[in-house]
Amino acid sequence: MSKFCAGAFTYPDPFTEERAFIDVLLSKVEELKPKMLLPTHDESVVIMRHRDEFPKELIIPYSSVDLLLSIANKAWATKKAFECGVPTPRVFADATEVDKFPCVFKTVIGNSAKTVFFPKTAEELQGLIRRFAGEETFIEERISGTDYSVDCVRWGAFFQSSTYHALVTKTEGGGTTTQREIVSAPALERYAKMLLDYVDFKGVCGLDFRWDKEHGRIAFIEVNARFTGGLATPIVAGFDIPWVLYSLAMTGQFGEPIDISIGTKTKWILGDVITLVGRLMSLKLKRSEIKQALSFKGFDAFDDYRKDDRRAIWGEMTYYWGKLIKNGKLNP
Repeated sequence: MSKFCAGAFTYPDPFTEERAFIDVLLSKVEELKPKMLLPTHDESVVIMRHRDEFPKELIIPYSSVDLLLSIANKAWATKKAFECGVPTPRVFADATEVDKFPCVFKTVIGNSAKTVFFPKTAEELQGLIRRFAGEETFIEERISGTDYSVDCVRWGAFFQSSTYHALVTKTEGGGTTTQREIVSAPALERYAKMLLDYVDFKGVCGLDFRWDKEHGRIAFIEVNARFTGGLATPIVAGFDIPWVLYSLAMTGQFGEPIDISIGTKTKWILGDVITLVGRLMSLKLKRSEIKQALSFKGFDAFDDYRKDDRRAIWGEMTYYWGKLIKNGKLNP
């Protein structure tokens, strides 16, 4: 519905109908003959798994499927971070090692905090272990503090990053951010580069950290090997990540100046609405959260609203409403 959309088509779910999804995509590539295919979310792994089926001349600016799958695995990424000197939470071999609650229990693959839990007791932890018995999971200590995301583009010798911290998150305990602010965090960006250099990652990604300033503790959480949900924030701040990646993939270099404006704030309007509804449904809504979610002052831009493109937000709302009706979830 955005005025910037040149065309659109529907496709099967890449995660439940992989073959059908690839067939539709191959058909559209044949029809439209683009120079580049730019996946924006977790479908990148599915596409790279079938890279050989696409034309060789079609640019898909992502690392190999093996590295994408590995770095998206939270246990693998945490292990690699530890190996190269990036601070990480303590990882427990099994439930018997947990000596402090709440801890963190999560599946090794997941996004938007859908399968991340914070059991408060040993009994609660055992219940989660039974619930996810057929999946690969791991347990680590819970780090207090604030969520930080380091958005990165690494391409050969080129590396650029920016950091925002969460002002509001859609789910309790972290995850998808709905309000963010660009900050100066050279230590986090140094750690991000250390890990990406160590595994020789190529492309775009975001690394999540927790920073407990009260106790002077920084801990790596995970890598999102794709554009992050808070992409609007670095773009507004002066780091146009899609354009940087496109230019690098097309020409192998990027020579334009990148001047990132510290203090830039953005807000995801619909995300704040979802946050309010979710808190209300869980009976955990605070007056301060209502005030913060309903505030529209002090933001440099909105993720999903522009005065010159008002229809886009209606398209977004229609999409999320359909997901809610189909799945019965606010975090589909």
